[in-house]
Amino acid sequence: MAKRKITLTGAAGFLLSYVAENYAAMGDEVVLFDRLDESDLPGYARDILEKFPNTTYVAGDIRDKALVTEIIRGADIVYHFAALMGTSSRFKQEVITTEVNIIGTLHACEAALETGVDYFVYPPRPMVTGWLTPYIITKTASTQFVQMFHETYGLPTVGLNIGNGYGPRERAVLEANAYKKGEGRKMMATFVENAIKGEPLPVMGDGLQSSDFVFIEDVVEACMKAPRDAALGQIIEIGTGVRTTVLDVARLIIELTGSTSEITMMPLRTGETKIHTMSDNTLAKDFLDWEPKTSLREGLKKTIPWYAGQLGLPSPI
Repeated sequence: MAKRKITLTGAAGFLLSYVAENYAAMGDEVVLFDRLDESDLPGYARDILEKFPNTTYVAGDIRDKALVTEIIRGADIVYHFAALMGTSSRFKQEVITTEVNIIGTLHACEAALETGVDYFVYPPRPMVTGWLTPYIITKTASTQFVQMFHETYGLPTVGLNIGNGYGPRERAVLEANAYKKGEGRKMMATFVENAIKGEPLPVMGDGLQSSDFVFIEDVVEACMKAPRDAALGQIIEIGTGVRTTVLDVARLIIELTGSTSEITMMPLRTGETKIHTMSDNTLAKDFLDWEPKTSLREGLKKTIPWYAGQLGLPSPI
């Protein structure tokens, strides 16, 4: 296979770091783009850059169209995942969230179209939630713009609507919440860290809201399979097809870690309502030849030791 150029925006995130690592191991030219200075990158991202000489890191702002065009020029495949994330984390940040998530996406779409990429892979808005938060609102608009670029201008897009992904490298807190202290934490990472430390697991609402929790290895496999002609123009759900309540997740983590942690009930986060989501993998099977391989229990068994290592504590598994 000829050497390809792969450009990834939002590459310091835990998902795309694995995708970048896989392409680098295959010998492709990999450009990682993110807003962090290289010295501030997570350890796993720095390790990738040190291990693979065919990787390049570019620090920059997705709102800088000239820079975005420069990093995409010559790319065969673009993974555009750069965004200000967090369903409850972006209150009091409405303007910058709009600029990054919508204008930034337009810059990536325009650059990919102008430079003739073969595949533009992106994560559409989360499944229907009814939540009124800056993240959901802006992701909805950016998704519609990407669809417009495909249908009107012919941009070769593939959308991966990923369930509630979890696994090693996910950070419990992306950045401090500007509106309400304590909101904006990632549920799975917080539960695992707190269980290992013997601290309470904060469950929002009544804990009976449910979601589709999909392990990172399975998500990465879907990402690697996404650039294919059969999937062009599709928005494909990626998940396990199994719905689990938040309370059951908390109880399973306490069981697997042998923790003495208790579960504490907290109010739902700002802008959120009680919902139930579950992926339908029909399109993933049809267009990507993809199916999930990892149960929640097995995924957590692979995840818990990584967090223990990050905390400098013995792994309970």
